[in-house]
Amino acid sequence: MKNVVLFAFVVLLLSACGTGKKPDNAEIKKDTIVYTVDQLYENAVALADSEVVVKGTVMHVCKEGGARCFLMGSNENISIRVEAGEKIGAFTQEQMGSELQITGILKVVRSEADAHNPGKEHGTEDSADSVAAKAHEVIAAAQDSAGVVYFIEGLSVKDLSKQM
Repeated sequence: MKNVVLFAFVVLLLSACGTGKKPDNAEIKKDTIVYTVDQLYENAVALADSEVVVKGTVMHVCKEGGARCFLMGSNENISIRVEAGEKIGAFTQEQMGSELQITGILKVVRSEADAHNPGKEHGTEDSADSVAAKAHEVIAAAQDSAGVVYFIEGLSVKDLSKQM
């Protein structure tokens, strides 16, 4: 009789251990802002190199392995590149036209001129070499008009089209 009571107590104890309510991911991240592509660009300077969540319609998936896709904003002239990376793996051609929600790191790439001379450390304006001085003037002018490109290094993807 003792064994039966002891066995019942152990079963009751074990069944009670897993019944606590676990926090839902949606509850934890209620304050997370989900940006549209347009809103992401409006806030890109402040959000650079931080984790963001963006949603948009897939307008292109790279055919060579699906390493990246492009999410469209309010029109086809506004889009952002999403790199699948190790976390996502690959995008598929079936996702074309789907509404995706991507979590990732917003990255910034500057022009080639910026990559060549990021801190303007290749000399000063009073350089004795006039050729080098002229080259640095050209680089400085290019840096002033340098284009900035943003992309997302993907961490996770949620297909919103399948949830409807």
